[in-house]
Amino acid sequence: MATPTKPVEKPACLLVCSSHPKGVSAHSFITAYTSASSNFNVFIATPEGKSMEFVDLDDGSRQWLTQFKAKPISMPTNLESIDGSKFIALVIPSCPGALFDLATNRQLASILYQFVREKKPLCAVGFGVAGLFCAVDKQSQQWAFRDYSMTAPSLMDVAKRDDFGSLPIMPADHIRKLGATYSSSSLGGVHVVVDDHLVTGQDTVSTIPVIQNLLVVFSLHRQSKQR
Repeated sequence: MATPTKPVEKPACLLVCSSHPKGVSAHSFITAYTSASSNFNVFIATPEGKSMEFVDLDDGSRQWLTQFKAKPISMPTNLESIDGSKFIALVIPSCPGALFDLATNRQLASILYQFVREKKPLCAVGFGVAGLFCAVDKQSQQWAFRDYSMTAPSLMDVAKRDDFGSLPIMPADHIRKLGATYSSSSLGGVHVVVDDHLVTGQDTVSTIPVIQNLLVVFSLHRQSKQR
């Protein structure tokens, strides 16, 4: 009788979200979570482990989230307690709230520094790209992603928001200010930039291709580790 094979455990992926009232895009979160879960064990973390406020809901996303919130896995872990070495990939979905909390979170900065050093796959979508802004060295004032190419919501994308005047950061301008190369597509268009192990998407509609490219980067990363 053949010995049953032990199922291979999926690698761990950290999905970081904002806990600010400005919220997390429901569509981007659902798409990122479900797409990443096909290849990873996904763990959700927010600053201080606070609950997420979802925005831009429709009937479909509202129903999905109602069912999801009934599961223990929906409860975020405290980001400040996360050991980045335990994760092989990192995802930040589009979170308008990231402009207010993730953009200055020191624990996220520590995790991102480790991902950059080890060239581990990471991605950010839309306003979630603001989560990368925290990785600025206090002494040198150099950004960990200063030589990368990336995208984020354009000025036109941001200007259409009702709260445009109250946003603390314009992502496109901030990326250039910190020393990276920025590009964008037309308003509302799908635009993804892959630079080495970093994948970024301009807006929520880019979430699916961002995760698809993250999986390609992960596959290449795993192959390089096996050589």
